[in-house]
Amino acid sequence: MRARRLFLFAGIAGSALIGALTAHGSSALAASSDVGSWGQAWGDDGAALPAPAPSRPRAVVPTVSPVPAAGATMTPMPKGPAAAEIGGWGDAWGTDAVPAAVPERPRAVVPTASPVVTAPTTPMPSMPSGPSPAEIGGWGDAWGSDAPATVPSRAVATAPAPIPTAAKPASAAPSLLDAVMGAPSADSTEDQDQPVQLTADQITHDRELGIVTARGRVEVTQVNRTLIADQISYNLKQDIISASGNVILAEPNGETLHANYFELTGDLKEGVANQIRAVLADRSSLGATTGRRVAGDRTDFEDGVYTACEPCRGKPDREPLWQVKAKRITHNQAEQNIEYRDLWMEMAGVPVFYAPYLSHPDPSVKRKSGFLPPTMGQSSNIGTNVTVPYFWAIKDNQDITFAPRFLFPSSSTKKADEFGDSDNVLRHLVLAGEHRWRGRQGEERTVASLTADKYSGDLRGHVDSRARFELDHSWRAGYLLERSSDDTYTTIYSYRMQNERPWLTTRPYVEGFGRRNYTMAEAFAYQGLRDQDDQGESPIVLPHITTSRMTVPDSKGGYYTFDADMLAYGRSEGTNSTRLSNRVGWQRPYMGSFGDITTLNASLRGDAYHSDQVTNVGSANAGRAIPQISANWRMPFARPSATMPQVIEPMAMVAASPNGGNPAKIPNEDSIGFELDETNIFRANRLPGLDRVESGVRGAYGLRWHAYPGSSSWITAAIAQGWRARKDSVFAEDSGMNGTLSDYVARLDVSPSPNLALLNRMRLDRKSGDIRRNENTLSVGSPVLRTDISYIMMDRNDQPDLSFVRRHSATWSVSSALSRYWSMRGGVSYDLTDNGGPTDWNLRVTYDDECFAFVSDLQRTYTYDRDYLAGYAVTFNVVFKTLGSVPFNVF
Repeated sequence: MRARRLFLFAGIAGSALIGALTAHGSSALAASSDVGSWGQAWGDDGAALPAPAPSRPRAVVPTVSPVPAAGATMTPMPKGPAAAEIGGWGDAWGTDAVPAAVPERPRAVVPTASPVVTAPTTPMPSMPSGPSPAEIGGWGDAWGSDAPATVPSRAVATAPAPIPTAAKPASAAPSLLDAVMGAPSADSTEDQDQPVQLTADQITHDRELGIVTARGRVEVTQVNRTLIADQISYNLKQDIISASGNVILAEPNGETLHANYFELTGDLKEGVANQIRAVLADRSSLGATTGRRVAGDRTDFEDGVYTACEPCRGKPDREPLWQVKAKRITHNQAEQNIEYRDLWMEMAGVPVFYAPYLSHPDPSVKRKSGFLPPTMGQSSNIGTNVTVPYFWAIKDNQDITFAPRFLFPSSSTKKADEFGDSDNVLRHLVLAGEHRWRGRQGEERTVASLTADKYSGDLRGHVDSRARFELDHSWRAGYLLERSSDDTYTTIYSYRMQNERPWLTTRPYVEGFGRRNYTMAEAFAYQGLRDQDDQGESPIVLPHITTSRMTVPDSKGGYYTFDADMLAYGRSEGTNSTRLSNRVGWQRPYMGSFGDITTLNASLRGDAYHSDQVTNVGSANAGRAIPQISANWRMPFARPSATMPQVIEPMAMVAASPNGGNPAKIPNEDSIGFELDETNIFRANRLPGLDRVESGVRGAYGLRWHAYPGSSSWITAAIAQGWRARKDSVFAEDSGMNGTLSDYVARLDVSPSPNLALLNRMRLDRKSGDIRRNENTLSVGSPVLRTDISYIMMDRNDQPDLSFVRRHSATWSVSSALSRYWSMRGGVSYDLTDNGGPTDWNLRVTYDDECFAFVSDLQRTYTYDRDYLAGYAVTFNVVFKTLGSVPFNVF
């Protein structure tokens, strides 16, 4: 039998029951006379006869135990010779001296004649032997003493816990709500050793019936758990505990129980309660006309009502937004599940859904296997569809979500007119799922799907997986896996990759970190998603190994660096190559006498290549050595101010290396797509990657300004221009760096308040001043109403190493928290080039309160991409909070 005892009984019975309720099977005190029985405690005419042996049974309890009225004179108890007086509940009422006055309780005024005594929690000492019975303080002392006693009108007592019940061992005191709801408190074992305080207007004991009763504003408190009732009683013979009249139980975890009456067996395995209303820890509530505890691990509620909605402020009687009414609600403690039978779901008091059965986890469950709310949608590409996810909690740190999507025949889609529908089951089902794992050694997430195309019958699918594993304190490994059966699958079926780019990447890697070093080995494979991409030309990189080392700075701040890079790649159509690159460098900062900072760099780099099928060359071996020196200088000027501190900083860079260094025998793979901007103009080698190097004498100069008009506001502006001693053919015509002077690059970042932010990045033609690149982002407003505008213009005509197209587009979005529960967000994208127009627009409306959420998405696209058609897409998602899969876990 589980060691559980209701804490309220500990307060009712008190420590005086230690002797009486454990009479059977308990050992007597060693070398002591017979201890006074219940009759002696209440003042019998005669005392029990002295016992020749400790094992003698106690005296017979009289059949009548009158309760004296207030002020009644009690028959004094006979006193034996000097015997040890053991403190107990009786000491609270009967002593040889006049009891001390008690301060007033905030809840009720207590008469000054009512003393408060805390019973000792230490074990009782052994009593000395003697011919006369020892006087033991107990319940009787409250009424019987040598002098007349006045019965107080309100009893206040504190007793140690646990208190044993009749003929049963002491056990833990569980929460009453746990007893009724069937979920044991996690703190019950710990709390059983805490004292219990009982307050009541009257406490009586019927010895004939064996019932102890507390009446009138009864309040029992243990730790942070409080029980309030008009009356609480305990039947010693039947081992039944009952409470009646405005029963309220407040639990430490925030749960609250209201009931008119409850009755439980002492072992808490069977019980009944009437007119129950429970507010659970997650603020959901459950009510019922009758509750019955069955078999110790199940509670049945008849005519039950469950909702997670809180009562409306000012109108608590209004029907909640939703509630579930069931003929029977069963809380299965063993399975941590709440089940409903013969139920109706009501919205604002109107029945909208019937089911013979449904279930969901109880509030103690943080994650549990089961169905999740479905998502319904309509798309011009796949028609009407419904996704019904199932969540499988494999372990605490691992789970799988199966998300099959059911596709329904529809004549409204354009593709249906062309291909028609098929009876093949796989053409009407998309198998999809997500696996997640997180442990002390790493984490992993995988999303995958598979289907037979609804119209062509071809198998289509995708996988998006990534993981990271901590090998030790210095090394870790991981991978990125992104693959799709074809270029348009993820777009048609609305599977968004974590990296939204026009290509997919597969990358396993291992890397190590040191205090001043870093090493990485990786491999790459790519899948292009654009119409012009040729998979045969996509390279497979195996391997790419890089390492970097840095020495400890010397006394003047100088240090050496060493970098090595090894790369090998191949493809079925095009160039295959192997590259080895090593670089040794030295760097030292200098602080000038005027506060200027100069950083000197010197390096020597050597590269070796072996390539096949190089354009216009064929197979070739090539090598190069590149010495380089550079200096970066800046001098900040600060202007302190109480209103707007400012910093203005002129900057300059100069670098030199031999001219050339880019022979045709060296293929260009990782230096493609150069775009001059403020982030790379002050680099000694402004080109990305290693295959191409910037040579000759070159440099840059510019100015940067910072201002801080407020504690949470700033303004930053920068402008710069690069220069070269001679032209370099490595730069494309429209790159902005193809002459001796580069285009101007500028940046403006303004944020005068949290509700306004502007970012502008641009490149201006060095001759005409025309804007060659312009990127703008503007955010205005608060969460109540916020607008975001982005604009990009890139004027590029040609790039030898990369297909660039002219871009000119704008995106506008607005979001608003319309009210406490309603919010909206919408946006539109527009192509501003010739013959352009809107590309797409979207709208999302959300309702989200404490118990219910509704999300609706509407999207319109105007672009076509092979078998991807322009059109509409609509999705709906309805969530009844705390119920999880309630509307769909139905059979």
